[in-house]
Amino acid sequence: MADSFSSIKQDESLEKFITMVRQDPDLKAQIKAALNQDDVIAIAASKGYEFDSSTILRRWSKHNDFSQDTWMGWFSE
Repeated sequence: MADSFSSIKQDESLEKFITMVRQDPDLKAQIKAALNQDDVIAIAASKGYEFDSSTILRRWSKHNDFSQDTWMGWFSE
């Protein structure tokens, strides 16, 4: 049960981070320039958002363009 609660909290944290990224052009550029998910996680952590690679994977599975890195699916351009 604690694991699912933790997953829910991480999912919420990621969703809030994505919302912030979409509103901040400089942060969006940092995320788009990230070389890997560890970079994305580190950028998020520096802004106070805590989540792990499993959280990113859960979010990635919600969209269907698998030709790009997981975090690129956050942006609809």
